[in-house]
Amino acid sequence: MTDSEILALATQRGYTIGAESDTTEEIVSDFLDEQEIKYPFTQAELEELTVSEIESIASARGYTITETLKADIITEFLAQQV
Repeated sequence: MTDSEILALATQRGYTIGAESDTTEEIVSDFLDEQEIKYPFTQAELEELTVSEIESIASARGYTITETLKADIITEFLAQQV
């Protein structure tokens, strides 16, 4: 997802993302702060994100990501959110 798509999704869900959120990591962090941290991502949603975005979300949730290939990172992420 692009920054604008994340911002659009945040707006759709009624979240407020701070104007000072300049980087993708800050936007993702603000997005997570605005939603319930246990929001379950689907595989399809994760596939739309970049590896960096997935890693940022995983880090914010306290997940450990050890894989390097996107498909493996998604599998690892999904296993930890249950």
